[in-house]
Amino acid sequence: METNETQPTLTYRTIISQLFITLGSLRAAVELIRERELWQGINRYSWVFKALVVVAIIVGLSFLTEVGSWVGRLFVGDTDINAFAAMGTMISNVVTEGYESFTSGLLKYVILVLSEVVVFHFMQRALEEIQGHPIRTDFQAFFTAQVRMIKVAIRAWIMEVIVSALVSVFFGIFGFLDWLESPILFLIQCYFFGLVILDNYNEQFGMTIKESMAFSKSYMGVSLALGFVLYLLMLIPLIGVLCGTILVSVTGAIVMSKIAKLEITSPTAEISAD
Repeated sequence: METNETQPTLTYRTIISQLFITLGSLRAAVELIRERELWQGINRYSWVFKALVVVAIIVGLSFLTEVGSWVGRLFVGDTDINAFAAMGTMISNVVTEGYESFTSGLLKYVILVLSEVVVFHFMQRALEEIQGHPIRTDFQAFFTAQVRMIKVAIRAWIMEVIVSALVSVFFGIFGFLDWLESPILFLIQCYFFGLVILDNYNEQFGMTIKESMAFSKSYMGVSLALGFVLYLLMLIPLIGVLCGTILVSVTGAIVMSKIAKLEITSPTAEISAD
């Protein structure tokens, strides 16, 4: 792995710039997916797709249950006030349950691990179109990437728990700032969530997990944006998991190809799970 430029100095301005560059690349990612038909070849992993759909359905069940309950209550009340009250309750319950499910930590990382085949495929296809990066389609390459995803997800989850605990202690001491606690905890979760996606990009260039984590520190804004987008899309029932992982994988490849400028050292760069 080689870089064409020195890694950027991490400042608030750099983070914000990377954040907006990443969010601004979402449309380009959609166009690349559609125009180059990046889904071609994904049928090799059809059994994983079935598992992914099951996970997406399970995640969406609480939302659908709330919708059904609200629709049922519409026919019970006699006034529009009852309907609006029921809608308010439904929205509140959905937001609360979704927040608690994902911010509890482990569930979102489990979903990412199960979605590795999607990230693996679309990241490679995007890099093939953007940089002419070689694609690895053998089972060993995918298996190694899957093992690595598990290791990175566990590491990210542990770091998220530790950092979140420290932040909670801080706001416990300085109670007058407690209104900032929830937004900061949310940003922490988005960052570590996106870090897992970013590692998939670094993986394509032969970085070990340790090297990838060190390298990614200079691209905090990218991780934050990817995690934010994926976090929100995963809250969409049924299709959110699949669409979210596809979108952030391709977006990550586009953005990092622009600002990180990594180059492969050989046409058969190895994937490392260490």
